[in-house]
Amino acid sequence: MGSLHGKVAVITGAARGMGLATASRLAQDGATVYRLDRAPAPPINTPEDSSFYLATDVSDEASVQASANYIKTAHGQVDYLVNIAGINQLQRIADTTPESWDRMMAVNVTGMFLMMKHIVPLMPNGAAIVNMASVSAYVGSDGYAAYVTTKGAVISLTQSVALEFAAHGIRVNAVAPGWVATQFTQDGIALADDPDAARAGANKAHVLNRIAQPEEVANAIAFLLSGRASFITGETLFVDGGFMVKR
Repeated sequence: MGSLHGKVAVITGAARGMGLATASRLAQDGATVYRLDRAPAPPINTPEDSSFYLATDVSDEASVQASANYIKTAHGQVDYLVNIAGINQLQRIADTTPESWDRMMAVNVTGMFLMMKHIVPLMPNGAAIVNMASVSAYVGSDGYAAYVTTKGAVISLTQSVALEFAAHGIRVNAVAPGWVATQFTQDGIALADDPDAARAGANKAHVLNRIAQPEEVANAIAFLLSGRASFITGETLFVDGGFMVKR
């Protein structure tokens, strides 16, 4: 991505997994990185750690606004926003309560809306946003109706705000990974009747016969944020090892 010295990035869901990998990638490139998450955040462990952790509940507007105000006071502007925070739960429709459904929407979709609402006013012309979608938005996933619905909403939200923010010179894109080697994924596999078979099936679902590493998704995010993607907005980039090719 090149030198990002002087640039400020905000990443949600940055305590682990793809969020942590993205924060590490941008910090290594020289950006000042704000890592927003509800969970305790481990250090990035770069030679020159330029990251800061802000405890933030993306589903709570007061929490998001407080973090945005802190960043504004400290740095004045934000060049990159990456919305990764999300939750998942295995629940069939008959077993899904309205409260559970609403919680999934609040974190996975409303959280992105709130982050953009409060961070975009800090973003200059030439800034960029990347939202976390999923291949599940396109193929469905038995037992995960709420999660799949949120990821479809993320794609629609991304397309809409790309139109809205273009007037301010801000690009907005999404990434849609397949299976990724994160704790998020491991927790889901552990719920299967046969976790070993589920893990093997996850690998075989991709043309490359394996699931992605978080750093591989982080590299795609870094590309979409960079000037090399200067004519890309409103798009969803599949980072899926050929998952969709098999469909």
